[in-house]
Amino acid sequence: MDISVICPCCGKKGTGEFCTHCGEIIKHQRLSLHTLIKSIPDVFFDVEYGLFYSIINLLKRPGDVVRRYFAGDRSRNYKPLKFILFIGGLYALLYIRFDIHGNSSPFYGQLLNDAQTGRHTGKNMDQFGDQYTSLLLLLQFPIIAFFTWIVFHKRKYFFGEHLVANAFFIAEVSLYKIVLFPLYYLLNGTHWINTLDAFYSLWILGYYTYSFYDWLYYRKTIRGFFISLTMVVCLILLIFIITLIIVPVLYYIKVRFFGFD
Repeated sequence: MDISVICPCCGKKGTGEFCTHCGEIIKHQRLSLHTLIKSIPDVFFDVEYGLFYSIINLLKRPGDVVRRYFAGDRSRNYKPLKFILFIGGLYALLYIRFDIHGNSSPFYGQLLNDAQTGRHTGKNMDQFGDQYTSLLLLLQFPIIAFFTWIVFHKRKYFFGEHLVANAFFIAEVSLYKIVLFPLYYLLNGTHWINTLDAFYSLWILGYYTYSFYDWLYYRKTIRGFFISLTMVVCLILLIFIITLIIVPVLYYIKVRFFGFD
């Protein structure tokens, strides 16, 4: 009986745990939450070279990248947890360092009626949300993964695999706000920032819909497209609600335990 396995990396047959041609793992473990946690030290201590490979291919065929990664083709891709940490850190560095903001009225400032109370709690919460966008992103993405895992449970992917897929997708969409940084910098403090944010939100909607349609439905059915689109719209609303809750909670923790407003 032929026990050889096709290597997902080079496409050649091999036996054993590793491909004898390229060294890629053939007999891989599925990505459970346990195996994902075991990979956390690599986020900080390992050195990868597949960043640009991942960026380009996640733009063209995100679903294919995710499926191949799950199939064992991992050596050519940037590790997903490292990817989201790297992009989140770069995002924070740029947008906090240069204080990028529009000229719209502060959300929490209006909600808490700063003008009437004479306090600046709402304004401070808005600034806190802007400054800790990358932290909010890291706190949100496991919740997003849990939501997609529940919605698409019939696809038989583990929760850890949904974590990986969402880490790839979120890092990729965040990357393109970094690409737009020169425009944000030039238009800083003007109403055009709000227009850029609107276009960027449309990009998130389009890319995330395309990613799930490509990953879970192989871009083959109209029904799959509309399911993906509906799921992403619900997901965006969920993120908005989660953000409304997380920002005040984290701000309270900051003031209560670190003693400054």
